Amino acid sequence: MDHDNKRNYFRVDILMPVKWRILDAAETDLVKKGLGCTLLTQNCFKSPIGEMPEQVSSSIKNNEIYRSIQLLNNKLDYIINLMLSDFGTSSTKDRIIEISASGLKFRTIEKIDADVFLKIHVLIPGTVPFQMELIAKTLRVEKTDAGFLIAANIVCIDDEARDFIVKMIFQKQRIDIRRFKTNQEADNSD
Repeated sequence: MDHDNKRNYFRVDILMPVKWRILDAAETDLVKKGLGCTLLTQNCFKSPIGEMPEQVSSSIKNNEIYRSIQLLNNKLDYIINLMLSDFGTSSTKDRIIEISASGLKFRTIEKIDADVFLKIHVLIPGTVPFQMELIAKTLRVEKTDAGFLIAANIVCIDDEARDFIVKMIFQKQRIDIRRFKTNQEADNSD
């Protein structure tokens, strides 16, 4: 196996909305100098809801109401960020189809060249983080009937966001394994 093609993390097939834009020359220089994470605005500031005072008991933090408030807060942040967004006109039909903690594949109708840096917003409906930002470098661009399939390597991501992706992948794999076992049991009972 080619060492450059070796995966550091498990990957999973998934369908998630994504917004992206190509970094300009100054931003690309920052990424090449190892300062790309300074471009991630969303991950710099933690939500005040996530930083509950120590006097609040842990039973309240684990409460469904608290989790609902976190999710609502994240959705409101998303709406505000969308209104202030610098993501231009990227298609709302773009979708991530595969993700790992080190890379992703997504479909788009716009042509993107290989070896360019992208600022990506990943939308994860139904979860507390709800959205995350990352910087990725395009590796491969494949023409498809419906547009293009882009394979990209994640070069800058917040550690908490990467940890969340890993947890999400393992959760999805557990669900897939359960479905596979259930289908096997149903086939065996026929």
